[in-house]
Amino acid sequence: MTVPRAARERSPRTAPVRRFLRPRVSLAFELVAVAAWIALIASAVTGDSYDAARAGAAHHHMSAPHEVHGASASADPVMWALMSVAMMLPAAVPALAHVGTNSLRRRRQRAMATFAAVYLAVWIGYGALLLAPAPLWARLPDDVALACALALAAAWQLTVHKRRALRDCHRSSPLPPSGPRAVAGACRFGLRQGWACLRSCWALMLVMAVASGRSGMLVWMAVLTGIVLTERLARRPRRPTRLAAAALAGAALAVVLPDAAWRWY
Repeated sequence: MTVPRAARERSPRTAPVRRFLRPRVSLAFELVAVAAWIALIASAVTGDSYDAARAGAAHHHMSAPHEVHGASASADPVMWALMSVAMMLPAAVPALAHVGTNSLRRRRQRAMATFAAVYLAVWIGYGALLLAPAPLWARLPDDVALACALALAAAWQLTVHKRRALRDCHRSSPLPPSGPRAVAGACRFGLRQGWACLRSCWALMLVMAVASGRSGMLVWMAVLTGIVLTERLARRPRRPTRLAAAALAGAALAVVLPDAAWRWY
């Protein structure tokens, strides 16, 4: 007995594939996040090549000025904006889909763009607050600032404030269909989501600010983005949050212990 084609297409086994192939209202914004990742990867690769060439020239001439690359990279507003788009915009995809599916077709993209602009403005504003003290942590001994930021992020993961903020990240909001009220509704929703995600992930992005410009920056970006996405997309985020806390604490020890062991010899 043969199974009809329509029944095969609606089989539960093919449901994940059908969901993946279904047209996504947030596709344009997902591609923007991918473009930000590409730009950051290209910047890191060209920066590493430049540093290697300069190190070779310094070794040849036996002189080179001492610079703290982490401070200069984290203090770059363009770099921070790209990191915000690459790391935090994917976490807003469920909210973007909510805005898109609850807006009229003729103004869907405009409503989603309004939400994304307000949401990212919250993170860029947070970045402006982090850029000011960047030279201070650059003066600390190597890896001490990163270890402290990782320990702080691990501790924040276990607080009740983190759980409340993460719960607020999963809340939706009714949106007016058209007119000035629709624009105001998208702005309010973007501000609410941005504020909730900022309360949830501010410590993780502090780690990223400290790690910017260091070797392995892209690895830190990938790990932290994975934590953010797992917490945002999980139906029960408490367990991923605790696992992330343990991973961050372990990373803090891994960063600081080699230096401490080296001092004993």
